[in-house]
Amino acid sequence: MTINSRNKGAQFERDVAKILNEFFIAEGIDYQTKRNLDQYQGAGQCDLNMPYHAVECKFYKEGNGLRNAWWNQVCESAQGRIPVLIFKFNRKPIQVCIPLHAINTEWEEDNNKIAFMPMDEWLEILRRNWKVYSKIY
Repeated sequence: MTINSRNKGAQFERDVAKILNEFFIAEGIDYQTKRNLDQYQGAGQCDLNMPYHAVECKFYKEGNGLRNAWWNQVCESAQGRIPVLIFKFNRKPIQVCIPLHAINTEWEEDNNKIAFMPMDEWLEILRRNWKVYSKIY
């Protein structure tokens, strides 16, 4: 039995959207994200839209780190928002890659300076910085 990689990717996007929507509910944020189906219509669009962020999701069978093409893709689709790359490989935990300025908003915006973290850590950064993001983006 073969697994359709497009279906696997779409399921991962739905799973990430569910995690984010649970976060929004828990934090009292009046927003619900969903898959950006327009991403299949043309280039330069992210997988999930959410306030202040452009989110790209990648799920691959094998690997152990960031692929530059993924980061370039999400930076291109961000269009002034914070690029967020969420990726996973089989039997490994979800990883999130964000620019350092998303962690400390006083730092210079430079999407080439990045940090990797587990999903829970990123959600904590969102929790801490949400109101700050609303004033910047």
